[in-house]
Amino acid sequence: MLHLVFSLFLSFSHAQEVGNISYEEQKQVITRVESLSLTSISFGPAFANDMNNDDLFYSLHFGYHWEPSTHAEIRLNVDGALASKNEGNWLSGSLGGAWFLLTSDISPVIGAEFGYGYAHIDRVPDASGFMVGGFVGVRLFRTSNAQMSIEYAVQRILDSVDPTMHHIRFGILF
Repeated sequence: MLHLVFSLFLSFSHAQEVGNISYEEQKQVITRVESLSLTSISFGPAFANDMNNDDLFYSLHFGYHWEPSTHAEIRLNVDGALASKNEGNWLSGSLGGAWFLLTSDISPVIGAEFGYGYAHIDRVPDASGFMVGGFVGVRLFRTSNAQMSIEYAVQRILDSVDPTMHHIRFGILF
């Protein structure tokens, strides 16, 4: 046991020091994969469940996307929806991931997200709490640094009321 502790100490004592990094170690950092970073803005209609409003909602989505590989994406999202008539609004922030089914210029995408949401509901107490969601869609012009997306997303706040918002997003990524 003492031998194991001593060998761990020696390995940490030979760790990298500021100003003392070998050329091979520098090369390792240089050869990392650089992810594609995109900002997205989407809008479209939305429809709600358990919000005492069956009218159309106006949905707006802002996101930041990182593509660390040709098939995967990490997302940071903010979604909002305002009722076109009567009362009701929705706000959520989430972190999620997506999977691209193809590496071509046009690809189907499927993903999930987790975060926090708030819903103002007519005639009942407002709902807030953890939010889960999922989305499916298609991404266009993936080989460019300016892309388009069409997605269907559903989000549910995990509250006693369980309000749910269904978004149809038409967006650009740049």
